[in-house]
Amino acid sequence: MQFQDHHNPTEDELRAWAAQEIAPPPVKDWESVLAWGMDPTRLGLCVELAAGSTSPAATFFLLVLYQWVDVVARDERFASRRAMYDKWLDAARGTKDPAIKRWRDRARFVFQGAPFNREHWWAAWSAEQSPA
Repeated sequence: MQFQDHHNPTEDELRAWAAQEIAPPPVKDWESVLAWGMDPTRLGLCVELAAGSTSPAATFFLLVLYQWVDVVARDERFASRRAMYDKWLDAARGTKDPAIKRWRDRARFVFQGAPFNREHWWAAWSAEQSPA
């Protein structure tokens, strides 16, 4: 899969990559690259691509969502941006996917004022990967 710019892929490129049966990420730590470049539109697309599937791409996009919260919650400007990020979570409103619902609830908790605990955050991600 070719990307014009793997640091800033288009919606069509992300959809095409996600549709492949086995598609290695184009660069190391691509989930971090995508998280750093997150905007409300990309967040909605990541929610869509992560929801309702057990494909490797769906798992990858759920990882991107967790990575995004980790990135923004540790940013020095986080306190002044909490409300904006909380509003972005509307992209996941109405989803029926349980993993996305749990991610949204966890993210909302952080964005609405709970202290961010990175160890607990990634423990929640790990739990998503090994459901009971």
